[in-house]
Parts: sequence; structure tokens; C-alpha cells
Amino acid sequence: MNPPEFIGGANPIVALEWVKSLEAIFEYLKFTDRDRVSCTVLVKAACIWWEATKVTDNVRELKWEEFKELFYAKYFSREFKVKKVKEFLELKQDAMSVAEYTLKFEEGCVFVPFIAENDKDKGEHFLRGLKPEIKRDVHMAKAITYQDIVERALLAEHDEQEIEKEQEMKRQAFQARWQGTSTNVRGGYKGKGKMEQHNKPSLPSLDTERPLCPKCGKPHKGECLVGSDRCYRCKEMRHTTQKCSLSSDKEKIQGSIFTITKEVAN
Repeated sequence: MNPPEFIGGANPIVALEWVKSLEAIFEYLKFTDRDRVSCTVLVKAACIWWEATKVTDNVRELKWEEFKELFYAKYFSREFKVKKVKEFLELKQDAMSVAEYTLKFEEGCVFVPFIAENDKDKGEHFLRGLKPEIKRDVHMAKAITYQDIVERALLAEHDEQEIEKEQEMKRQAFQARWQGTSTNVRGGYKGKGKMEQHNKPSLPSLDTERPLCPKCGKPHKGECLVGSDRCYRCKEMRHTTQKCSLSSDKEKIQGSIFTITKEVAN
């Protein structure tokens, strides 16, 4: 069966994976406890540890569970196990996919057999860590077993991705139409308005050139003649601007005379 070798090291996960790999072979071959201990493959540093252990402990009648206790005491510290239990109990999907979350969850089950060995507790704990939208769909599907919950979560994730993809395509299509309409409006009306404003000569402000008169309330320069008999044009007394001789001499109205004849153009 080509069993894996264990050389030792500081990584507890490697030690745990080695034990699980051997147990899969032992279960397939239906090995007894004594056969299991004798078929362990330890090399290098791990082999040195085991040879030293056999000197102080009677390993002839050692059962597999007893061997694992000795092995874990050496390569699988209690502090590490407590840390992994805490991580498992607080595990949330967050940014992980359902597949990634499932893998992380099942790795943590190794450290919490009191949850992993009960299918209902295992399924409920898995469900609590899922994203709210995925959890909602699983609840609606009324999945019962742990395997049903995992399969339904994977399907729910796929459905959510399809919905998001469709909504994104609609948003992009709407933005493209809106940007095209907005560009036409800016290029037609607003662009023309800016050009006309640029070419139009600036005019002086009346408020700046002609300050408001406190007497009549209108913009003009010089003395205000409102209420007096003086002419606004020549400033003389006893006549109005309409009857001013200065106005009749300088302001002539030019006109044109048109005659109607019977001639018709050929």
C-alpha cells in the first residue's frame, strides 16, 4: 500500500496527516491494534524518538490509541490543539468560497470530535458559518444532513454568482446608454453655449460704470435733476428734454418714401 513515512518536524499538521493516512490503510486491510503499531514507518528524527521511547516504555502490547497519545505528546502539542479548536469554533466563511470554507471546516473537525461525530451538530455548526445569503437558501431548501447542507450551499453559491453576473451586465448596459445620451447633450447644447459665450464680447456693468442715485434710485452720473424744471440735456431752466433746441438740431430722423406703381416686373 506504499505507506507514508514520517521524519519528524515542528509542523503538527504534517504529523496529523501522517496518522490519518496510516489509519486509512489500516481500515482497508483490517489491521489489529498490534499490527498497526508494528507497521508504523518512522525515519530519521522520528525513528530516533521511537527507539528512545521503546527503551523506557513497553511497546510490545501497545495499542494504536496508546501509540497516538505518545506520538501526539511529542509532535502535537496541547497548546496547538487548543488554538485549532478555537479557530474551528469561530470559523466563518467571509471571503472564502463554499468549497474553501468546507475544506477549512473539515480540517477543523479533527480537533473537535464532540461536534464532528454528531451529524446534526456538525451540519448546524457548518450552517452558522456560511454567508447570510447562502445560509438563507440552505434554510429554504430544508437540508437535514451535513452532506445535504454542503451540497445545497454549493448550489446556492452558484445561483448567487449567476444573479450577480446578470445584474452587472444590466448595470453596464445602462451606464453605456446613459453615457452616450449625456455625451450627446454635452456636445450639442452645452458645447455650443460655451462657444457663444466665448465669442460674445463682454459688456461693462452698469452698476460699476453708473452708480445708483440715492435720490431717484436709477444709475447715472452727476447731479440728479428729478423734481426740478431743468432740462436733462442742456441743464437749462423751464423746459423739458423733449422741447430742448439741442435735441431738435442734432437728432434728425431719416425716412424713406415708397410709391406704389402699376408696373409689373417681367
